[in-house]
Amino acid sequence: MAHPTRMVHPSEMALILGEEEFEDYLDKYLAVEEENWINATSSLRSGCTLRVNGDLGQPQPVYISRRTNNYLAASGNSGQIRLSAGEEVIVSCPNNQAILHPNIVSTVHTATARCVSNNLFSGAGWLNGNRAFGQLTCARHPFYQAQQTSTRCFNNGVVIRVGFTVNNVFYPLYHSCYNANRMEVLYVWYNQNANNAVHQTGVSRPTGGFFPGVNINNVYTQVSQKAAIARLVGNALADKYVTNTQFLARGHLAAKSDYVFASGQRATFFFINAAPQWQPFNAGNWNNLEQNLRARIGRAGYNTVIYTGTFGVTQLRNANGNFVNIYLDNNRVPVPQYFYKVVYDQSRRRGTAFISINNPHYTLAEARNLQFCTDRCRNNNAFSWINWRPDRVDLGYSFCCTIPDFRRVIGHIPNLDVSNGLLS
Repeated sequence: MAHPTRMVHPSEMALILGEEEFEDYLDKYLAVEEENWINATSSLRSGCTLRVNGDLGQPQPVYISRRTNNYLAASGNSGQIRLSAGEEVIVSCPNNQAILHPNIVSTVHTATARCVSNNLFSGAGWLNGNRAFGQLTCARHPFYQAQQTSTRCFNNGVVIRVGFTVNNVFYPLYHSCYNANRMEVLYVWYNQNANNAVHQTGVSRPTGGFFPGVNINNVYTQVSQKAAIARLVGNALADKYVTNTQFLARGHLAAKSDYVFASGQRATFFFINAAPQWQPFNAGNWNNLEQNLRARIGRAGYNTVIYTGTFGVTQLRNANGNFVNIYLDNNRVPVPQYFYKVVYDQSRRRGTAFISINNPHYTLAEARNLQFCTDRCRNNNAFSWINWRPDRVDLGYSFCCTIPDFRRVIGHIPNLDVSNGLLS
């Protein structure tokens, strides 16, 4: 499908588009950007080459590399999966679904496909001849799993792992640290490398559950959130705080676009990967950080683990002018004061904490008073790639810290060796 060559940057649409409209716009914008990126980095080679966008079928199976025993990955930041002749990929349609292909010869749920050349693969005993890899599909999108583990995280939180089971092996996509009593996601963590630079676009968005005892989709409707805020500050102020352009969206911690394949992207739509986020914040500085950080990791070749989380409860003034904590479900589902991303490259012993304040109704002075460390990004050319507008409170007042400074206030994450300083 042809895309326009230039589109307005998504941050310019932060105060214009709603949650779903913004996600659709962002998807189209990234499709254009990534097409340009691929054209600049592609090269011819032998073996098999599959484009992340264009050579993979839908509904998409789960792909596991035999060579790495992990999810199939693009080669560097190329947006292409490159395999040597004879290299094998496990193709799986979980939940007892059959793999579909026009040339299938036996019913299989999980099978091994072998690279022949270009986009052609063979499948001994289940696929007739050498066939296009992109025609391998499932009857419906594979359903990801969320499994509660026995591991504990900050403040006795529960670690939940999200991913897929293939051949009786669980392959995690991300882990979530979750406080069950408050229905609060503290943080998630996952790996991000150069091969995440290009992701599939146009992937459909499912709905996610996991919070027992509450209809979490209903909690996020504008009617419900306005009613919840009205109980805390009064009806008149609730009408002022929640409008058609300023409302609380489901802010993803691990972003959909942080995952290359449709199966991984759809797995980000669990509510154990989300927290209430004001929509212009979601589409403003936070989105700039998500997209530009991923591109920076791709260009620099960093090998990182990212901790993305929330801290504190944001406040709004009530009719008496007093600040009150904001929750969406009777002291549960808190609206966070801060969202953060801690990016750490262990091999380089470098890392940086990026923080944004999730409240468009603060004054600039109030937001600045909530900054808890020296901002290492401001007026620092090494971080010009972020391209955020840190003083725009409506888009999320933003700053960054050294990891030791961050941990003095927010102790969620483990102690990391950052003896070589900031990761820029």
